[in-house]
Amino acid sequence: MFLRVFIGNINVWMISQHSEPAVAAVGAANQLLNLSVFIYGFITVGVQIIIAQLIGAKKEDQIKEVITTGLIGSFLIGLILSSIFVLFPEQLLYFMNLPDNIVEIGIPYIRIFGASLFVTSISAAIIASLRSHGKTKAALIIPTISLIFALIGNYIALYGPFGLPHLGVAGLGISAVVSNTVALFIAFIILKREVGFNILKLSFKDFSKEKLKLILTLGLPSSGENLSYTASQVVVTMIVASLGQNMLIAKSYVTAITQFIYLIAASLSQGNQIMIGRNIGAKEYDRAYLRGKNTVILGLLCTSSISIVTWLCIEPIMHIFTYNPEVIAIAKIVFLVDIFLEAGRTINMTMVGSLNATGDVKFPLICSLIVLWIISLPFSYVLAIPLNLGLVGVWLAYTIDEGLRAILMIKRWKSGVWKSKGHIT
Repeated sequence: MFLRVFIGNINVWMISQHSEPAVAAVGAANQLLNLSVFIYGFITVGVQIIIAQLIGAKKEDQIKEVITTGLIGSFLIGLILSSIFVLFPEQLLYFMNLPDNIVEIGIPYIRIFGASLFVTSISAAIIASLRSHGKTKAALIIPTISLIFALIGNYIALYGPFGLPHLGVAGLGISAVVSNTVALFIAFIILKREVGFNILKLSFKDFSKEKLKLILTLGLPSSGENLSYTASQVVVTMIVASLGQNMLIAKSYVTAITQFIYLIAASLSQGNQIMIGRNIGAKEYDRAYLRGKNTVILGLLCTSSISIVTWLCIEPIMHIFTYNPEVIAIAKIVFLVDIFLEAGRTINMTMVGSLNATGDVKFPLICSLIVLWIISLPFSYVLAIPLNLGLVGVWLAYTIDEGLRAILMIKRWKSGVWKSKGHIT
């Protein structure tokens, strides 16, 4: 995760040296592309939860069916998503209320990158399978290769070394397609080596409608919570876009930097989810409860420390990307609010992952839908535009949202209702 965030920030820096409007275009396009992660996540999240529980329950003989079903399902969903981005890039960007010049820059990027979504959806299913088996170091190789190739490709596209043509933002899309495809072939090799699953011997006989139903039963609500959150970010981007180009550029930079702040908490949450899944499979409920509680405490300590240091050092950090005084002034206030936002986000990431691992997948989704769409988004609009707080108002609304959901998630975990939600029998 660190590598992904680190190289992602290098990409933002590289684009900022090319053109600040390009930063806004790529940032807005990535909001839509990120939605796709959670759509094919309907499959990958379900696969990860089921495999973890099967291992805990010592029923490894069923895992081959789960992986086969997950790979086929991910490919089909990815193919649909790729078609949408290839056919309707302009409509998708205009839907986000972006100005004409930003849309024009973003169209080739989102069309070309979007064409490779069926490739990344298959890779995601493979990574989920590896993580659930505890093969996290092997899983790391796949995004590492993708990101390194993407970084090299982005450099070539933006700077045109050795007399090569400057491809600009369209070149970033080409770089993504090439890097994701190379990583997929490496993923096939790693899956065979680490788990013993040979993609060349994939048989449709191992596709199970029963397993697909179970995958979606767990995956739809689990990934649906993340999808709801990411979709709300698209709406927020539409609100911010109406405030002017500098606000949109500031949001792109702030979003890139905050990924570092919650990086450790997100990593802890993923590892915690796998461990709790195994505890649930083995019916070790007390261990699962303590695991979730301790991970929240550790995550809060890490995130709070990082967010405070980031706020204190925000001006030199922003100078890495820009010297625009208006953008830097916005960031200074936003990152003060972000200290409180990240505390709530840490609790939610950990508790939602914990509840999902137990099979208690509907409660986090319902809470997300209610708080995000009925409270958070209206607050974002009111605070940002009528009360003229701009991006700071959006961040205050985020903080209210994360705080309310954090309270609900903690109460749910303490209630112990999740002990009766396991799906592996």
